[in-house]
Amino acid sequence: MLKIPTKALILVAALVWFAAGAAVTSVGVTAASQPWTLVMGAVFFGVLVAFFILFLMIARKQIRRITGYTEELTELFKFFDAQSYIIMAVMIFLGTALRISLLIPDTAIASFYSGLGMALIASSIYYLVTFIATCEQLVVKEKTRS
Repeated sequence: MLKIPTKALILVAALVWFAAGAAVTSVGVTAASQPWTLVMGAVFFGVLVAFFILFLMIARKQIRRITGYTEELTELFKFFDAQSYIIMAVMIFLGTALRISLLIPDTAIASFYSGLGMALIASSIYYLVTFIATCEQLVVKEKTRS
């Protein structure tokens, strides 16, 4: 299994969350077959705030877990725990099933997916900021050792 520096798992998580956010946002943007309405904007904003809070809690939990690793190198896919992989798979399955079923109108998909995707992107920025701060702490520790 491919191993990377343990602290780099935070960067991997940032990149994965950003890629997922971009993909989900793209689905939302392409689903908008008509101009956005005030209701769509309200749904977008509500979904963005609600999921950003949820994703921020998940990100903090994952970062605590990653920074708790004592190994110098860790397997690449340990940026998520098993529960997170299961949640991600269920969300992908349910989202795809709902879109294919055509039970949900395009306007709802556009506003929900756009909000969800932007929340993922915002959360990826939190991972990135944490990774940069972690790198800066390592540099400071190295300087004080010298």
